[in-house]
Order: sequence, then structure tokens, then C-alpha cells
Amino acid sequence: MKKIIVLLAAVVGFMSLQAQHVEFKWHRAYGVAGYDFSTNINKLTYEDKATFHDFYAIYGWQIRKESGIGLGVEYKMDMAGGYSQLPVFIEVRSHYLRNQITPFTSAYVGYSIPLGMTGGTDKVTHILKGGPTWGLNVGARYAIPNNFGKLSKYGISVFVGYQGIFLDKVQLIENGEIQTALRVLMQNVKFGVGFNF
Repeated sequence: MKKIIVLLAAVVGFMSLQAQHVEFKWHRAYGVAGYDFSTNINKLTYEDKATFHDFYAIYGWQIRKESGIGLGVEYKMDMAGGYSQLPVFIEVRSHYLRNQITPFTSAYVGYSIPLGMTGGTDKVTHILKGGPTWGLNVGARYAIPNNFGKLSKYGISVFVGYQGIFLDKVQLIENGEIQTALRVLMQNVKFGVGFNF
């Protein structure tokens, strides 16, 4: 058992030494595109549960090796259809090491645009007015080595995060009866992957 632990420690140590020789590009434009899955962790106003397939894209500028600021858009496709929306946001992205593998955080704030009325025949949710969105992601980025050595142009990232969305007016139509439009606060947890370029 001790031999296996020593072998694993040696492999991790070797990978760490190798990781110090490749850095991601810096002081230039950057992009991130990817997918995440999110679901609300709070009880919504209409007792709904929303789960989303999210596709996002961010374009920004690396201010320095460790940080950048970008503009992003995310298509949130609700599995049941009622809460599909399009958040547009500004993010601040920070990387904490200059290695091939680095932890990162991204904090963002923006506005979520409703995408119309969708839902089933008995119960239909209609977002009449969107609202502010905000969030924080924590993860790691792996810089893909290129043939020329130390500076990488591409990377892969994985993350977990929190996203809040405050929808100003959401209306429920149940069995043909229109309910009063109410405000809805969504607190979502998300897991995702991204391609950095």
C-alpha cells in the first residue's frame, strides 16, 4: 500500500513540475465558450422546479496574466420550457497561478432577458419581465500545450457555481385561469465545462 501511495505522489509531483512550463496567453483578447447544467435550489413562487441546459460565450480582454474583464451571453433552456431566458452580463475573471493548471474564479452581473411564453397545456409559465442576474464560479483551467513550448493559446476549464436571477414579473396560467404576475427569485447551482481560446 505504501508503494502505491509513493508512486501516486511521485506521478503528481512530476505532473506539477511539468505544469510549471506552460502558461496561458495574456495581455490580449480571450474567449470562453461552453456548457453547464443548472437547477434552482430554492422554492420558487409557483412551487416550480427549473432545470436548465445552459450554453454560454464570453469575449473579453486579459488585463494581466491573472485577471481579465469580459462581456458574455448565456442561453438558459429550461427543461420544462417555462423559464427559458437569455442573461447578458459583464464578468471579472481571475486566475491564481501561472502554471499549466490553475484555479480560477469568475464573478458576473447582468440582466436576464425573457424568451417568451412556454410550458404545458395545463400549466403555462410566462416571464413578462426579466431582471438582474449575478453569480460566482469557481474552477480550474488546464492550458493545452502547443508545439512551441511555453505559451498556450487554448485551454479547458471545469467549474461549479452559483447564479441568482430576479425576474420582475412571472405569470402562471393554470387550467386556463391567469394568475397575478409575481416576482420570482431563482437561486441556481451549476456545474460546467468551457473551452478557453
